[in-house]
Amino acid sequence: MHLTIGATEEGCDSLGTRYVVYVVHLEGFLFCKVRYSQLHKWNEKLRRYFGRKCVPSFPPKSFLAQAESMAEERRLQLQSYLQKVGEDPVISVSEIFATLLQNAQQETFKIHPQVIVLEILLADRNKLLIDTHTYDSAERMLSIAAQKIELSRQFLEYIALYLVREDTNGGYTVLRKLNAFELPYVGLWSMQNENSRIMIRKSYLDPMKDRMLLGITAGVLLLYSQAKYELERDWVKPTPNQYRKLKASQEAGKKREFLELMEEVKFYGYQHFEACICDYPEPNCPTSVRVGNNEINCSIQLPSNHITEASFKVNRIRCWRISVQIPLHEEIGLKLSFEYQDSQDLWQWVTIHTHQAFLLGSCLKEISTEKPKLAGNHPEMPSESVAPDCKPRSWNAQSTLSKHIGTVPGKQCKEVARKDEASVFEYIADDQL
Repeated sequence: MHLTIGATEEGCDSLGTRYVVYVVHLEGFLFCKVRYSQLHKWNEKLRRYFGRKCVPSFPPKSFLAQAESMAEERRLQLQSYLQKVGEDPVISVSEIFATLLQNAQQETFKIHPQVIVLEILLADRNKLLIDTHTYDSAERMLSIAAQKIELSRQFLEYIALYLVREDTNGGYTVLRKLNAFELPYVGLWSMQNENSRIMIRKSYLDPMKDRMLLGITAGVLLLYSQAKYELERDWVKPTPNQYRKLKASQEAGKKREFLELMEEVKFYGYQHFEACICDYPEPNCPTSVRVGNNEINCSIQLPSNHITEASFKVNRIRCWRISVQIPLHEEIGLKLSFEYQDSQDLWQWVTIHTHQAFLLGSCLKEISTEKPKLAGNHPEMPSESVAPDCKPRSWNAQSTLSKHIGTVPGKQCKEVARKDEASVFEYIADDQL
């Protein structure tokens, strides 16, 4: 997980005393707002639980009036602390840390605790309604959804809840995978966007893992809903012969056969990204990005309007970093850069400008986790900060493709009411699977 403090705000208590509020983002999205005193209490609890030597050092208190430079230094110190804690393989997955994060999310948005009916989308835009609570975690909601579709708990590792945005063209954009501890309802409310939704999808990029779900009805239907959508949206590229066979399987209602055919289709199982900009092979090239099968695949429009395809193999990427730039009066800028070894064994940096940079980084991490043999012994590369245009605040994160996958802090510069529910998972005869 990647926690950042991209900005600060000024607060005032009931006695008129002013204080600094730190705005914490989780993987690029607003997560909570906290005071220094709250973070200090976090640190004390973690140190009591794990021991002082196991918790990163915490920035000391200062009783002097802070100048702007001191305030900025404090922000960067607190951000570094959160990033180190969030990357710790023991602390980050602990129940006590999850509880601290959940409490901060609740205190920030002050959602009234109550039982609700939450709508969860399937990948083909069918809907599943679950009875849950405003403060239920993503892990809890996923378990409820799995139970409703009769998916055994042993298969939960193969699915996850995602935050998505519905688009005007009838499709949707995947924003990010939700962490187990997050509170999905609170997260939706905090976005203040009526087009934001929670979706249940498979949680992996390796299509060979489909085999784990093909033996059960609920698994087949989950996979089919996603594969059907990918075919409809042209996210995959079947040959004419493959397309004819796929349509024949669909018309015959043979979902399992359809999925087996899809395994051979180009780009099946890839994560598709919105149109973005790439600086390869020339600056400012419009690009379509897909990630899967150990590659970042880019369809690049050259200045001549010719379309060329570039495949960047993950096992030839030495390291990557995400940079975020927050200008004073413009939209946030996100980009992911990676250092790549080309066919001539030369190293070069390739940058993709996309608002889905954190999702792209998560995909790289997932591929290198699924295929440990791709991990290299390359040293960590020095971090670089975003050029400060328009007096932005900016922060960077870098991750090496090593056995310890994670983001490393770099140098800094300023910078429902229930409706009648139709059964989505209707009975399916064996010959239809």
